[in-house]
Amino acid sequence: MRAFFLSVVASVFACESAPLPQAPASSPVERARTLLQAQSELPPRAELAALAQGVAIEALKEGNPEEQARLYRTAAELRLRSYRALHVEADAHEALTLLADAARAQKGKESACENERLRAKVLGELHHDAQLTWREIHQAKVRAEPLAQAGESACVRGLTSDLELLSAFRLSGEALAEATRLARRNEPSAPATVVPTGSVVQLPAPAPSADLVVSPSALKLSDEPVKVTKIDTYPAEGGGRVVVHLSGPTTFQAGALAKDASNSKDARIYVDIDRAKVKGVKREIEVGGAIKRVRVGPRDKGARIVLDLAESLSRKVYYLPEPFRIVIDATNSAAAAGSAAASPGTLKRVAIDPGHGGHDSGAVGPTGLTEKEVALDVARRAASLLSSELNLETILTRDDDVFVPLEERTARANAFHADLFVSIHCNASENGDARGIEVFVLDHDRDMNRANSRIAALENGVRSKSLDGALDAEMASIASRLRSGEIGASSRRLGLLLEKSALASLGSRYADINDHGLKSAGFYVLMGAEMPAVLFETSFISNPEDEARLAKADYRQNLADAVVNAIRAYREGK
Repeated sequence: MRAFFLSVVASVFACESAPLPQAPASSPVERARTLLQAQSELPPRAELAALAQGVAIEALKEGNPEEQARLYRTAAELRLRSYRALHVEADAHEALTLLADAARAQKGKESACENERLRAKVLGELHHDAQLTWREIHQAKVRAEPLAQAGESACVRGLTSDLELLSAFRLSGEALAEATRLARRNEPSAPATVVPTGSVVQLPAPAPSADLVVSPSALKLSDEPVKVTKIDTYPAEGGGRVVVHLSGPTTFQAGALAKDASNSKDARIYVDIDRAKVKGVKREIEVGGAIKRVRVGPRDKGARIVLDLAESLSRKVYYLPEPFRIVIDATNSAAAAGSAAASPGTLKRVAIDPGHGGHDSGAVGPTGLTEKEVALDVARRAASLLSSELNLETILTRDDDVFVPLEERTARANAFHADLFVSIHCNASENGDARGIEVFVLDHDRDMNRANSRIAALENGVRSKSLDGALDAEMASIASRLRSGEIGASSRRLGLLLEKSALASLGSRYADINDHGLKSAGFYVLMGAEMPAVLFETSFISNPEDEARLAKADYRQNLADAVVNAIRAYREGK
């Protein structure tokens, strides 16, 4: 079967790459395109990865969508060539990411269809799964329906041919219907509608807005009511965050009321939680600042949470799935306007987040070195350099061995009005063999996989052993409805720069550094950040060699240098 699959894929891939336009001499783009056109001998993988990163960074800065798509495609083809020559899966995952970027840059265009077509084939090739290839090509064809309706499309004809070639692996019945439904839900040109389904409100991805509500869609409710177990408040200048902890998942709706001078009532934000009980929870909590207080009370078939405001505030209300809690972010209009990604030249404040702390040790190495210790030391070193060398205001989300909840970390960064957020961690693998660096962003368009889901579950403190990607898929759905494209693109740019900087900082002394690339997973600590945010897995503390390095001051300094150099490059617009 595997041999047959490979022969089928070879036939499906028997299409030529699009012509590559010329670029200025001596630029990373020119070197990349020359290398691809000549099909010359490959340079070392680290050099090829750095070249692909350089091209991807150029794409992020490109203002012309057509040229941006070409640049992403060029970077993807470099990574794909490296994968096929060296069989390092990180290259294939990065190629998938870059092809998604290329398709997104030219939504609805013929080139987007071609990039989705190639991405579908690469995904199937990576997993050696012809049925997965058929499903992805089918979904690409569904999303290309507007092109088919508009007239002749070479890409649609190609997709049709691909599906015929793979017809032995065709989906049918409910599997086909579900694949088609998912493709249409993600269609860029699909109209925005709100579809009530019983007690569940299904919300499609709205345009970026200062007022957003993301409640679970298609949630199966249990027979038992849920309980509000705790309410945490995080006041801030011009806004703040309120987190409502519940004993289980449920749906909710949110609204706002303007200040009523006639009866002296403040402006309010309210959240109605279905099937919730509030017994044992304090009914009124003083907060301070723009959020005066939080009031809790029962209502028909549920509970109501009310935020009394000192001024009218925009709201973002969303949930974190496991354990289930509702997050209410309130921001004044001035802060909301400044929450988009800061332009490089205006970078002033950075939040550095040392992972774990206190009773939460994080991952522990073979000799007992803890993730929380390494993360705090690297963060302190980076913060000192950011202040002294780059003259940036820097906040540490924790500056001691204390536990800080994940939702409080981004709340502190938001209250600080940080322009960038970098969360520092140590990686871990189940067998202890894995080594190297890895950078993550929270991006709903990224390719999710089991390994990424496992890492996210560990960092999120989720103890469930069900690591089949369901949590990541849910987090991706939440992220897609909350985050603006600008912040997502800037997060990816920062992530690429951090990956490149880490390789440069460590590679000069440690020739065996493994680069696992820039990836995505559903990290709670990145959710709700009002600025570009990345998570840096510095090395695998579970590996004896990596742990020994992480224990050394000079290695930690190299990691801190990587963070600082990446932020410097971001500020300089590189």
